[in-house]
Amino acid sequence: MRAKVFRPGKRGSAATLGPLEAEIMETIWAAPQPLTVGDVSLRFNNRKPVLAYSTIKAVLSNLARKGHVRKQSAGKANTFLAAQSKVDFERDVVGGVLSSLMRDYRNPLLSHLADEFASDPKVIAQFERLLAERKKRRSTNA
Repeated sequence: MRAKVFRPGKRGSAATLGPLEAEIMETIWAAPQPLTVGDVSLRFNNRKPVLAYSTIKAVLSNLARKGHVRKQSAGKANTFLAAQSKVDFERDVVGGVLSSLMRDYRNPLLSHLADEFASDPKVIAQFERLLAERKKRRSTNA
């Protein structure tokens, strides 16, 4: 999968995908089975502005080229399936951003997180629980 660009001002999957790519990925993630271009097009019937079939096909091809979807031949049509779940995609995005920040801005990042966590006892408790789980896992694997 290609490196992701993170756009801090965007929300959800649009922070790493283009806006239309994000909409189409949300559709693919929500589908119980692989979708054809026509299937995706039908799900966008009520969208304004209306998307051309060729636009959806181009976006799906770009998503396949970037490794976000798998393109499979199904007779005369192609089907598209997410290469990874939405949860895994989001975890990879967060991991990539945080790894970069930890490498280049470790102290400001940790300071900012401490400031954010300090204002909410529930977040502190959740973070402490997660740390304890990781420590326990690390000690049993050592």
